Amino acid sequence: MKKLHISLLALSLAAGALQAQVSTDPVGFTTISVAGNGGSGQPAYTFATLGMYNAVAYQSTTSSVGGSSTLVDASATWADNAYNGASGQITHYVEITSGTGAGTTYDIIGTTAATQSLTLSQPLLAGISAGATYRIRPHWTIAGVFGATNQNGLTGGTSTTADQVLVWNSSTQGYTTYYYKTAGLGGTGWRSFNSTSTDASGTVLYPDDGFIIVRNQSNATSITITGSVKTGQSVIPVPSGYTLLGNVYATSMTLASSGLYTGNSSTGVAGGTSTTADQILIWNPGASGYDTYYYKTSGLGGTGWRSFSSASADASSTPIPAGAAIFVNRIGGSGTGFNWVAPQHPASFN
Repeated sequence: MKKLHISLLALSLAAGALQAQVSTDPVGFTTISVAGNGGSGQPAYTFATLGMYNAVAYQSTTSSVGGSSTLVDASATWADNAYNGASGQITHYVEITSGTGAGTTYDIIGTTAATQSLTLSQPLLAGISAGATYRIRPHWTIAGVFGATNQNGLTGGTSTTADQVLVWNSSTQGYTTYYYKTAGLGGTGWRSFNSTSTDASGTVLYPDDGFIIVRNQSNATSITITGSVKTGQSVIPVPSGYTLLGNVYATSMTLASSGLYTGNSSTGVAGGTSTTADQILIWNPGASGYDTYYYKTSGLGGTGWRSFSSASADASSTPIPAGAAIFVNRIGGSGTGFNWVAPQHPASFN
């Protein structure tokens, strides 16, 4: 589970609360266009994210918050372990949808019928109390997105011939690589580079995870994800160092509309110069490299979103497309992370 920056989060949410999301979310699908290598023999890279959510499994109102990591709902009729594995495996998560902490999410590690309670993997934000609305969704997994038998578009094989899915680990500042193994010792199915025999099909992909698809085939392909559209603001933890994050909404946002820059480095990216500010890296497949952006706060060329290509050209309208992933390089903020409060895109579904 991605850890919220609890001590900082209240600052970014104190300005106002969202209304409870009690209606059914819009549904639809998104298509990830996966680039082929055109026969070059070199891998092709696609930076992607889910962009769709699994349908809400349960939504209600908290009756109390018992302890820092427990949510109680007196109206709940769930069974033991309904929203987690029998041994506490993570299968579902809670999102708070109103009041303080709206948009924060927490993995569920325990579901108890007798006490009508959920045990969460980390403490709830201080200030979340009785009356807060919430919803529960199942997590996406490797198998759920790419197919239990890899039937959704990627090519299987060995660790060197198969297409690969790279998931960033902010704690280690490196990737975990997955692929669909089709033969050999250790059986077949989804595997990671860490083990050719351990089933990786249940690996959780978080809604705000960015991932990289490495295509080793000449032809392009596509992966269609059907689900619910995210409504309401989203709170996305951004730790120090590099983090690969996705646009959680089903429509494009821009650097200006993203909410990444707030003017306060404890609640958003740190502004500064090209060497001191936090950086946003967006993959440019045409150049086979990154376009890098930052928020400039002084000096010749004015202030605002800029790219490394120009210290004066306004880059605020640079898109973060639906289904796209970006790297955030947190180098400011005195060594601490922040919580990105991303506003709903589009602002209205009416």
